[in-house]
Amino acid sequence: MPAFSQQQQKLMGLALAYKRGDVPDSKVSPKIKKLADAMSEKELEKYASTKHKGLPTKVSETDKSKKISREELNQLVSDAVEEVMKERFSVKKLTPEQKKQYIEAISNYKNYENLIYRSNQLPQAVAEIKSMVEFASKNMIEESGDWFDGISTSRNSKQLKESFKEFEKLSEKITKLQRNLESIYENIGRHFSRFYEIKNK
Repeated sequence: MPAFSQQQQKLMGLALAYKRGDVPDSKVSPKIKKLADAMSEKELEKYASTKHKGLPTKVSETDKSKKISREELNQLVSDAVEEVMKERFSVKKLTPEQKKQYIEAISNYKNYENLIYRSNQLPQAVAEIKSMVEFASKNMIEESGDWFDGISTSRNSKQLKESFKEFEKLSEKITKLQRNLESIYENIGRHFSRFYEIKNK
């Protein structure tokens, strides 16, 4: 895309030079650095390569001899960054084929249910593991042979129970987060369904 003014063209040229390493870090403002980071070298070249002839000194400025202020410079850079970001992420730039692919993907939104709802079995798994831990803790002590083995087994049993407590606590947090995730997933689906047809699984 060509630059809209000589000032914009100069700014893009400076950002391009900085990005290529031709201008030292100390010679450019944070705004120019931000501009250089936000745009690719190819994008900067498009703006910077615009010919001066026919371009106004500044967009919508009738007085071409007026010098640019720091505030105007900052605004110009911000506008340039915003314009490029809009162009880069604009849905209007999608081809008909890309749009078709997105609509098809949205129509298959329910295919994600198996992934989203996969932790419904987590509470059951925790309960089963808990019963195994309780059995093992009791059985290890009962089966220990002598006094020394009993002390060692008792320690292991205690550590096993502590590990399970941490496991159970974390699983409760995961289950709670999972419920929130499911609710948000369903909400996204409701928004989609207002504009697109979503297939049943």
